[in-house]
Amino acid sequence: MRAPINIDIDFITKAIVGIASPVVGVITSFQEQIEWHLRVSSLCVGLAVGVMSLVSMFKKLRRR
Repeated sequence: MRAPINIDIDFITKAIVGIASPVVGVITSFQEQIEWHLRVSSLCVGLAVGVMSLVSMFKKLRRR
């Protein structure tokens, strides 16, 4: 019999946000119709969210 799979919803949502946010930031930064300061700020916010999600996931994995 198989062991039950423990799905950690918080870990999965952080992974999805951590992947999607930098990608959306990069896509937005390549849009020529948007002002340059909005493109740079969206890229910085996306990268910051990605880094924070990655750090949070590593901390959670170390506790296990």
